[in-house]
Amino acid sequence: MLQPHHGHLSASCGGPRAAPNRPRTAALGALVALSFLGVTGCAGTEAGSRREAGAGAITFESCGRTVGLDRAPQRVAITTDAIADTLFALGVGDRIVARTRGESAPAPELKERLAALPGLGTRNPSVEALAAVEPDLLITDQVEKVSGRMGSPSIAELERLGIATYVVGGGCAEDLSADTSGLEALDTDIRQLGAVLGVETRAEALADRLRGDLDDVRARIAREPRREVAEISQVAGRLYVTTGGLSNDVLERAGGTNVFADLPGQFAPVSPEQIVARDPRAIIVDDFEATTTGRNDAIAFLKRTFPTVDAVRNQRFLVIDAARTGARGSTRPVEGVAEIARFLHPNTSPSQ
Repeated sequence: MLQPHHGHLSASCGGPRAAPNRPRTAALGALVALSFLGVTGCAGTEAGSRREAGAGAITFESCGRTVGLDRAPQRVAITTDAIADTLFALGVGDRIVARTRGESAPAPELKERLAALPGLGTRNPSVEALAAVEPDLLITDQVEKVSGRMGSPSIAELERLGIATYVVGGGCAEDLSADTSGLEALDTDIRQLGAVLGVETRAEALADRLRGDLDDVRARIAREPRREVAEISQVAGRLYVTTGGLSNDVLERAGGTNVFADLPGQFAPVSPEQIVARDPRAIIVDDFEATTTGRNDAIAFLKRTFPTVDAVRNQRFLVIDAARTGARGSTRPVEGVAEIARFLHPNTSPSQ
């Protein structure tokens, strides 16, 4: 069981363990790098050696705040299903106790498991719902969801409930349309969350594997000409194009040249006429539902709206799970790089 010892926690190995108390959270004054203090670990059954959950005090930095925990969190809430991808890949998916769906559909293999969890709200988590499930840690993709505005709880309010908050990379800007961070933020999140959750070895292996996947794509398309592409989505009946940020980074890594990259921000509203005028050679459509119906509707929209655009006339379009292009804190954008690269460069394959 966990035992307090001279201002830090140590762990005794072997024998039955009592259920751990919930971690205490504290905001620390100085900004420091993530560190572990006074940790004594036991060998675990996961890949490689890992720190025993709850084996030491932890500090981590999130959106310019340094947060302290007295042990690794065991109960985690998330504000978008896409974050679950990373937690399951780290081997800690069973610690998720509640979720809001957010803007991304769950990965197909996780859909049933996530659907069975308590809901925290449609988009922003409610204080009452969070208090009911008693998480130690809330992981969110947008600081706006813990800003205290539009019915959302504030970070300070959550702290008073004993809930620490981690905002994934790229989610700290109040105006997210101005964020320009790309996939490098995911690498940082995986390594830092691995340390926070006590699975550092697994996190290092996951981050290295994903980096290797990206390197493989880069090597395969190195001699291929870049393809002019537009990435479009429809939100509340309005047409948007990707202009920068994570989604643009995915396009670039897949060997595409975004024909709307000259516009500011991450995305921009456009008219159909603007897309016709730029006449992209390929089009990618974000499907937020990631369903067959959504895919069919997207294809029908393209054919109806852009019959003269080169990409539509020549059937060079791809309807893709939106989480694979723009879900912060998720591993799916790495999969998206590979999928889009195969679409843009069909003559390449992993064996080439």
